Amino acid sequence: MEKTIYIHIKEFCSHYNVEVPFIKQLQEYEVVNIEVAETEIMIPENELLNLEKMVRLHHDLAINPEGLQAIHHLLAKVNHLQEEINFLSRKLKRFED
Repeated sequence: MEKTIYIHIKEFCSHYNVEVPFIKQLQEYEVVNIEVAETEIMIPENELLNLEKMVRLHHDLAINPEGLQAIHHLLAKVNHLQEEINFLSRKLKRFED
């Protein structure tokens, strides 16, 4: 079983110049998962890419948390559809051969 690596939320916020309440809002909107470990708020390493993307969208385009929630949902849907296309494409190739 792999050990999950966590990043302190304060360290992330300091590095990306965002406030802790903003990250908590993203969790409330189910855009990112954060965890509490030993009274510290932590971000699992596997959430970093998504969180970084959302912070960039927030900074660069001034998108609010509600908008980030919509974007997150649409990106998840696009990824799911892409996986389905890849699956069907492989299945079609096997059928053609």
